Amino acid sequence: MQFSLYQWVYLTTNIFLVYTIYKLMKVFFDVNRTSKKIERLSYITYGALITITYFTVNIPAVLILFNIVAFFFLTFNYEATIKKRVLSALLTYLILLLIEFIGILPFESSAFSPLKENASVSIYGLIVCRLLSFVAALILGNFKNIRKGESVPNSNWLCIILIPMASLYLHLLLFYAEGLHSGHIFAGVVLLFLINFAAFYLYDAITAAMSEKMQSMLALEQNKYYEKQFELIKTAVQTTSTIRHDLKNHMFSIQTLTEEGKNGAVLDYIENIMEDLGAKQNLATSGNTVIDSIINFKFQDAEQRGIRTTLELRIPDDSIGIPSFDLTIILGNLLDNAIEAAARVGENRYLNVKIRLDKGRLLIQVENPYKGEIKGSNGKLLTTKADNENHGIGLDSIKKTIQKYDGTMDIHYADNIFCVSLLLYVN
Repeated sequence: MQFSLYQWVYLTTNIFLVYTIYKLMKVFFDVNRTSKKIERLSYITYGALITITYFTVNIPAVLILFNIVAFFFLTFNYEATIKKRVLSALLTYLILLLIEFIGILPFESSAFSPLKENASVSIYGLIVCRLLSFVAALILGNFKNIRKGESVPNSNWLCIILIPMASLYLHLLLFYAEGLHSGHIFAGVVLLFLINFAAFYLYDAITAAMSEKMQSMLALEQNKYYEKQFELIKTAVQTTSTIRHDLKNHMFSIQTLTEEGKNGAVLDYIENIMEDLGAKQNLATSGNTVIDSIINFKFQDAEQRGIRTTLELRIPDDSIGIPSFDLTIILGNLLDNAIEAAARVGENRYLNVKIRLDKGRLLIQVENPYKGEIKGSNGKLLTTKADNENHGIGLDSIKKTIQKYDGTMDIHYADNIFCVSLLLYVN
């Protein structure tokens, strides 16, 4: 098979295009779900397949469909929701497609049919569109918030996704129509590019607003924890003061009961004092304000729902190297999920929590009973029945947060007992 000069240039610049697509994907996604080796292999496979498709089919409609599907599959290299995968695949492809036509149109005829073989032969146009695409990827890389775009409401997402979808249709319509001046077509393509660029900007802005809203909500939740912790401390101080004030009377009563040989009554009396002091309350008193506040707040909620709580807490009272924002996401979500699930169980409601800091490793384990069926794989819950409202919520947020600390999350469930174990490297 004899390649023309254009085809050689296409082959060469195609490698550059694949790298540009990789850069664009990194604009949308931050965390990999596959290894670097698999990620590289997927892009190489895409480059090979699009080249083969170009040299064997080379019909624009087929190439468009192939690219959109391929881009969607490339998104599976990264952690993201389906909504974000769809939007990123469409926006990435539309921006590249429109840039390609902006780069090629000045060098070639505007005659174009999506269903006929592509007759493009301009080497200059090909090089220009590849360079413009890379510049666009560098510019879009400055939008940092879009990588966090997991919590964009469906209504906003639907509004944004309509833009690339409508743009693709208008783009094809623009070239399929007969009698249009090439200048008008060029202007139309440029406008479509700017509209999609604006959609990209809006998506980034919405993501930033949602992120700020989430932080505000967490800050309010933290304030609740602190208020509850303050109330607990205040109550404990008042109780201790009362006991001290009545200490002389208490000691006299204990002495009298002892002299009368009423050992059982003595023990009951001491037990009452201990209960007043809060000695039997299984609340957090490590001295670490953030952890104590969250646990005390959640444990009180659990006990009000009839859930028996046990706590093993071994951490220092100073900072453990994790911002309160991240601790709130991790502990708050874990305990919320566990309490909601345990509350649905008819009998034997309980919540076991273990937190230990050992040689720079923070270990957290939460165990609770649950009711219903849970299906999952590799730590990712797929489908549940009743518990879909419990354990499915917040686990993704926890997983993303612990990745900052090279952490791991192990989820185990069997015999209606659900257990989440976290390991984070801190300090």
